[in-house]
Parts: sequence; C-alpha cells; structure tokens
Amino acid sequence: MKKIKGLIRLIRFELPFSAGICVVLGQMFALGEFASALITALGFFSIFLISASILVSNDYFDMESDRINSPNRPIPSNLVTPAEALAFSIILLLFGLALSYHIGFKAFSCAIILSIIGFLYNRIFKK
Repeated sequence: MKKIKGLIRLIRFELPFSAGICVVLGQMFALGEFASALITALGFFSIFLISASILVSNDYFDMESDRINSPNRPIPSNLVTPAEALAFSIILLLFGLALSYHIGFKAFSCAIILSIIGFLYNRIFKK
C-alpha cells in the first residue's frame, strides 16, 4: 500500500488534472462546442497521463537534488525506487500516447511533441 501511495504522490494529481481541463476547454473553444463524450474523455485522459509521466520522470531525473531539497518526496524517501519510478513514467506515457492515437493523427502528433518537450526539459534544459 505504501508503494501505491508513493506512486500516486509522484503524479501530483492537480497538475495533470489541470492539463486535462485545459485540453477540454481548448477543444470547446476551437470547435465552438464539445466533441463527443468519447473524444473529450480521450483528450482529457491522454494529456492527464502524459503530464503525469513527465512529472514522474522529473522526479526521476531530480532524485539527487531531491535527496537534499525535498527528502520527503517518494524517491528520496525510498517509498519508490528509481527503477519503479522510471517504469511507471514509461507506462503512463505509453497509455497516454495510445489514447491520443485513438483521437487522430493531429492529437497523436501533439502528444508526441509534448512528450519530447517534457523529456528534453527534464533531462537537458532544466539544469
């Protein structure tokens, strides 16, 4: 149970939730109405999972500085191992990309671009 709580804490629910809401609102403004319930849900959960993946990978790449600056975070406090965090991030990303694929090519392309930007920020640009 502690492991699951640690994984959930890595997601930081409020940020991916906000990203999902932004996608739904953006869809509404772009189309002038909501798309089907299925497309709306796919868009919300796709960006939710991709954003969660980026946040988890951020904690993975920041684990050394978090040992000093945020020792209560799941990785430095040993609730979650670095390997578990990385695997969780990859799983979240793959599910998010799969959902975006079912929306269409444009959504999938945007999801891939977002994923690449998130990875580059976490791995290269943040330092």
